[in-house]
Amino acid sequence: MQEAEFLALPEEKPYLEYVDGVVLQKTTPNEDHAILVGELIIEIGLYVRRNGGKVGPENRVRMPGGSGCRLPDSSFWGPGRPRANGAPPSLAIEVRSPDQTMAELRRKCRSFRENGVDACWLIDPVARTVEVFEGDLDAHPLPADGALECAVMPGFSLALTALFAVLDR
Repeated sequence: MQEAEFLALPEEKPYLEYVDGVVLQKTTPNEDHAILVGELIIEIGLYVRRNGGKVGPENRVRMPGGSGCRLPDSSFWGPGRPRANGAPPSLAIEVRSPDQTMAELRRKCRSFRENGVDACWLIDPVARTVEVFEGDLDAHPLPADGALECAVMPGFSLALTALFAVLDR
């Protein structure tokens, strides 16, 4: 399938991704996945109110040269960064669902980074771990007492303990 054919498909759930000519069905999230994505959108949304930018779930990111269209679970675009037409976000966030492997999500984060995304966070709700892809960091594990921080979001900090605490409510 060509990219133009993929883009002509209706957008309906479950969402589809397009990778190297192959259409893939995006995994349906479970409750923990949805809770974490919601919490991240709230926290980043508060940051956006103070500092500008945009945040949103599952916005399509088009890879250059027609090689793919991917959907991060959530994204942040820094102030002044275009969001329309599949433009890459400043930050992409992936939350692992039970039927996804960390290896496949690491590949996805690396693909985002190779195609204009400044940083990617990979979150595993079961293991309650986070890996960071930013600058020279590639799948860099954060310590359990660490915090989500990102160069494209100066001043933003969310303790992992606070993030994962929402799963225990």
